[in-house]
Amino acid sequence: MNILQLEYIIEVAKTKSLFKAAENLHLSPSGISKAISNLESELQIKIFNRSRLGAELTEDGKFIVSKAQEIMLKVEDINIFVNQKLNPEHIKISISANPYAMFIVPSALSIYKKKFPYSQIEIFEKKPLDIISDVVKDKIEFGITTFTDEMVASLPELEFETVHEGGTVLCVSKNSPLAYLENIRVEDLANQSIILFEDPIWSGFVKELFTFVPNMNILLTTNNVNVISEAVSDGLGIVFSLNLFLNKFAVIQNGSVITIPFNHPSQNRFYFGIVYSKSKKLSEHSKQFIKAFKHNIP
Repeated sequence: MNILQLEYIIEVAKTKSLFKAAENLHLSPSGISKAISNLESELQIKIFNRSRLGAELTEDGKFIVSKAQEIMLKVEDINIFVNQKLNPEHIKISISANPYAMFIVPSALSIYKKKFPYSQIEIFEKKPLDIISDVVKDKIEFGITTFTDEMVASLPELEFETVHEGGTVLCVSKNSPLAYLENIRVEDLANQSIILFEDPIWSGFVKELFTFVPNMNILLTTNNVNVISEAVSDGLGIVFSLNLFLNKFAVIQNGSVITIPFNHPSQNRFYFGIVYSKSKKLSEHSKQFIKAFKHNIP
């Protein structure tokens, strides 16, 4: 039994697929399959039931994987301890995060700093394309941002790790006629005033909608969350958003703003997650911060 075999069974258990696990670990499916088979032979326990549909843990496998996860956490602790001993003055992380991420960053930072109080962290709030630029130019360790399929396809040198995948919702005043709809279609946007996030991704999203509904108008473009919340609550306009962290907004908590799923005619989807360079291995401290961040996502 070795550490790599434990890493492999954890990844296969998570993805329920040898092929997906191999892709995530940048290995061949046959290599992972052989390593797991060797482990099963050594332990004389079947860890996975394999079929064309994927790989499902056996009851014994569930126990083995749970213990493997505990071991890997201890290995992470050892790596971080050694890193601190060898490089006590170089524990510094630079991160760029978009406004959505900033709802979670403080709680993640609190968890991380309790474990590593002497590390230094720089966090910059930026727009998605600026975050991508920072990663490409090696200005930061990693970014936390929204992204699209087009961005992933156009940047093969970057790793995009999805934390949340969701559709788009429309935020409207509780007094808006749209508030009574279960879903909003593109034709429902006729003559509506749009409040737009100052972000090229959202600008492109709304620009595409103008080809379907030319009689919309842009009332306001800003990144000020308080201004957007107040304008929507007062019924001055509507705003598109991800169905992510919206429960953090007071105007949604108190019911003055309603969120409704939006059916985009081209089925565009947005993703939220971590982006970093494939050519630069994440430090153990970056991995620990990302872990704390994921832990705080509802």
